[in-house]
Amino acid sequence: MARRDYYAVLGVPKTAGPDEIKKAFRALAHRWHPDKNPGDSEAERRFRELAEAWDVLGDPEKRARYDRMGPLFTPDGKPPRPEELNELFLDALGGLFGRRRPGDRGEDIRYTLSLSLEEAARGAERTVAIQRTVSCRDCAGSGDAAEGRTPCAECHGTGKSATRRFLRNDCPHCAGRGYRAPRKCGRCGGEGRVAQEEQLKVKVPAGVATGQKLKLRGKGNDGPGALGAGPPGDLLVIVDVMDHPFFRRRGNDLLCEVPITYAEAALGAEVAVPTLDGQTNIRVPPGTPSGKAFRLPGRGLPSPDGSGRGDLHARLVVEVPATLDAEARAALEEFARRAGPGAHPRKRAWAESLRERTT
Repeated sequence: MARRDYYAVLGVPKTAGPDEIKKAFRALAHRWHPDKNPGDSEAERRFRELAEAWDVLGDPEKRARYDRMGPLFTPDGKPPRPEELNELFLDALGGLFGRRRPGDRGEDIRYTLSLSLEEAARGAERTVAIQRTVSCRDCAGSGDAAEGRTPCAECHGTGKSATRRFLRNDCPHCAGRGYRAPRKCGRCGGEGRVAQEEQLKVKVPAGVATGQKLKLRGKGNDGPGALGAGPPGDLLVIVDVMDHPFFRRRGNDLLCEVPITYAEAALGAEVAVPTLDGQTNIRVPPGTPSGKAFRLPGRGLPSPDGSGRGDLHARLVVEVPATLDAEARAALEEFARRAGPGAHPRKRAWAESLRERTT
């Protein structure tokens, strides 16, 4: 779609003839050609706009179609996509109500903050070092040296095109600055912004999870252009809660596997269970099967909205001995003989069901 008014890009009225359009294009192309402005990203952008405008207005057929369709014009003649129409509408609405274009806003910065599970549970305050792009103070964000500036004769220092149409357009001769500058700012090299490291405090609320974003408004990059021309972006701190050696997280609940011996499961025992606040003990009843889970209310993570805490679920896993010496093996074999089938009712029921289905 035609994102700019091509007549305003070339600085000519809509009634301009082919020769006037060609003359304007050649003059501006000479001024903004990348070869004459090495390393100047603004000059490259302006030159691309000039080439796009000339491609349309220099072709009688394309120019006639552009005059009919205006901002809905597409070089291939196809109708604009829905997302393009939506963007055009938002641009126009912003212009009507005096809001700044999205391009004037500074870029957001993303920073990944790694936390331990304990820090996520209790909340924390961390100081982080951020690389921001801020407006150059020497040139007030313009990119041009202050010495030697002269008002633009074409726009009389306003920076606005005299042929402004539906879309917002800047003066093509001074790129909307309102003045001509003989050289670039020595500090920023004409970029208008410089890199700067800042130390910022980030307050992490209790109960945060991996992937959550903490937004520090206005702590992103400054907007391009003169100081105050556009609001700065935001700093988006992405939380990454590190893996824990004991716990897995499920919402605000914590899951923990606790290994116990065969004897502890069979005879019952007092078993130590880790928590975020240290260690506690639970009583394991005799005959507890492997996989049995015990719930410890309120020993999980706090809810970020302050509505309470989750629970800790301790799942017992009976560990089968990997090796046995001769004495221990003999004792276990004696136990198996003495216990008989009544000691394992689930196994007996399973064996009976299997026998019925296979005979």
